[in-house]
Amino acid sequence: MDKPAMASVFRMRHVPASISGVRSLGRGQADPIFHSRPLGEAIRFIVEADGQYDLSALAISYGDRSTPPLGSREVKQLWAEYGQRLMEA
Repeated sequence: MDKPAMASVFRMRHVPASISGVRSLGRGQADPIFHSRPLGEAIRFIVEADGQYDLSALAISYGDRSTPPLGSREVKQLWAEYGQRLMEA
């Protein structure tokens, strides 16, 4: 993800987002269910969940349908670039 694309996502940090593709690592445990949350909060949650869940199929959907979802690689890039600023008003 290049810098202009990351800046675009940063500007949209308050739009509603949905998280999918997160899988439980434990046997017999249900996969987590997520409700809509702001994009910045969704990114922070995924960064903090790394290692606790299988994120290989992660997709964070936001904006209109033409906006491609964010995968785990993009989430890590965004957090490295913006960190806690994704949570600011």
